[in-house]
Amino acid sequence: MINSGTLPIDDAREDLATANVDVFLAAVRDRGGVLAGDPGRDPAADRDGRFGWDLSMADGSVVRLLMPGVELIRVRDDLTAAGSPCLYVNGSAWWWAAAVGLIASPARWSASPRRSESAP
Repeated sequence: MINSGTLPIDDAREDLATANVDVFLAAVRDRGGVLAGDPGRDPAADRDGRFGWDLSMADGSVVRLLMPGVELIRVRDDLTAAGSPCLYVNGSAWWWAAAVGLIASPARWSASPRRSESAP
C-alpha cells in the first residue's frame, strides 16, 4: 500500500517550503530541540516537490530535511492522509507533528533501543 502523503507534489514551490521550514523549526525549538545555527539549503537534495535543508543540531549531528513546497495549512494542519504531504527526515517519511517530535528528541537517532537494567 502506498501512503499518498509520500507521492510526488506537482504544484510545489520553493518559497512555500522555505516559509514552512521557518515555522517547522520554531515548533522544534518550542519542543526543546536545539539547533546549531541556521538551516543550510541544499538544492541537490530536492525531489518530488520537496526541498532539501541540512539542519545542524547542537549535538553535532546533521539532519537532512525535505520540506514539501505547499501551503502550511496543507502540510501541517490537514489531518487527512490524502491531503497532507509528508516531510522526509533522513530519508524517512513523517507527518508534520511526528517530524517535529523526532527532530526535537535528544534520542532521535539512537541505533538501538534502551534496555532496562534487568534485561539479559
